[in-house]
Amino acid sequence: MAEEYDLIVLGGGHNGLTCAGLLAKAGWSVCVLERRHNIGGGCATEEVTLPGFKHNIHSQGHVSINTGPIYKTLELEKHGVRYVHPDPTWATVFKDKTGLLLCRSVDQTCDSIAQVSKKDAKTYRDFYNRFESLRQLYVASWYSPPLPPSKIFSVLEGTRDGQLLLQMWNASCKDIVNGFFESEKVKVWIMIISMQGGNLLDLYGVGAYIPILFTGMHTKPWGVCVGGSRQLAEGLQKAVEAAGGVVRKNAHVSKINVENGRAVGVTLEDGTFIKAKHAVASNTNVKATFLDYVGEEHCDEEFLRMVRAYLPDEVAPFTPHFALNEAPQYLASKNCPDVQKACFVGWGCENLHEMQMHANDIRVGIPSKIVPGCSISTTVHDPTQAPPGKHTAFVWQYAPFHLAEGGAERWASFKEEYGDHVQKVWCEYAPNMQGDNVLARYCYSPLDISRTTISMFEGSMNHGHCSPNQMGIFRPFPGWSHYRMPIQGLYLVGSSAHPTGGVTGAPGFNAAGVIADDNKLTKWWWRPGKSYSTEPAGRRR
Repeated sequence: MAEEYDLIVLGGGHNGLTCAGLLAKAGWSVCVLERRHNIGGGCATEEVTLPGFKHNIHSQGHVSINTGPIYKTLELEKHGVRYVHPDPTWATVFKDKTGLLLCRSVDQTCDSIAQVSKKDAKTYRDFYNRFESLRQLYVASWYSPPLPPSKIFSVLEGTRDGQLLLQMWNASCKDIVNGFFESEKVKVWIMIISMQGGNLLDLYGVGAYIPILFTGMHTKPWGVCVGGSRQLAEGLQKAVEAAGGVVRKNAHVSKINVENGRAVGVTLEDGTFIKAKHAVASNTNVKATFLDYVGEEHCDEEFLRMVRAYLPDEVAPFTPHFALNEAPQYLASKNCPDVQKACFVGWGCENLHEMQMHANDIRVGIPSKIVPGCSISTTVHDPTQAPPGKHTAFVWQYAPFHLAEGGAERWASFKEEYGDHVQKVWCEYAPNMQGDNVLARYCYSPLDISRTTISMFEGSMNHGHCSPNQMGIFRPFPGWSHYRMPIQGLYLVGSSAHPTGGVTGAPGFNAAGVIADDNKLTKWWWRPGKSYSTEPAGRRR
């Protein structure tokens, strides 16, 4: 007789584990199946350079899951998940040995900007005061199924500030910085931070990201997970298991079984069938879910057209990781000492023209010589991630997945050469990032990402492009944005569902609510008019 669970989750990324933890605590029998030897997906921590040096090869700073409803609701602190919140959150440094800081304090941030432009410092403060309250609406929209644009617009269009936000919504981030700020340094500082979501500077329809992001980073700063990003995944696993759920590693699903239009279970690579009594939740991307696991024979042609047309991220990360004797030492710290305390440090561009050339290169398949990179030395904030007295560091640089010369496969032979270039540019800002200080380096290319974390197809950290036509009620497709898929009992819980990628847990959180509603389970984690709960308040089956 086949094993049977109320819910089977395909993939052990943080969204799948979040969904599993909530529904297990609601009383369901739950099984999470992860094909790799480690859970976590993008929350990966590996010793890829030398023994004892822990490298977070995907996610580094977490900005929502550690401050939003999931951390408290699933009692992640009790399950060993801890965060430190470096201050400043961000620094950007320039070749003239100056730097700009994004601090927890708005006043300190404006003081830093004023060193470059007093006018821009005032503009930044006005941004914060103007949009701080509106941002709460945006954040709330992440932890709920997406609203139609008409409802979002109706909330905003009644005020002048709301209308301004709507105008920004239709602009690019480049338009916003050019329209509001005068200093090229301030523009670059804002743009390098804004690009970390995976969009290039000139993409239209995402300009509102700037006021939303920058107001939010003062109230919910990025956190570094103590012990490495995988500690978050392992804490989520403990939450699932504490509620009676099962998490299996090295369990490679080969097929989602469909009978009479309903998902009835999964078949593992070794032929084992596991039955799903109520639901199958897919934590991988929507293309793999249907083309690789469900099979085209179970989908109508219109839906398949949308699946095939679903776009990968426009950019893919290229990330060299370093084992070091000492942390990066930035020349700008002589004039701006707090640069050394920042969580992230941006560098590599002096003006928006260079950033535009970088974007142009990527779009034609060229790994750009221009490096608007950001770096983090996690061990400055969490020494447990390296041997005593040693450090790790990494660079986050965007690149194309498909290279104009040689295609994606060329990354296998080209990544070390490109790593040399990125490192050379870094040394212009942090000269000690070379020679005897560098004990080892590991270059993680877009091709490597797609091979090790298969849900990130074509190196897509967001499981799909975050352009306006693939966001909100259009993510992943029009008519299928509420986590339910056209196969009955099949749900999408990964980052190709609303809201998008990043370590937020929001897709898994929202999907759990939809699954609970469909099966008349009490959503114990939500109390209307109150804060999120940690204890079930009765279960209804």
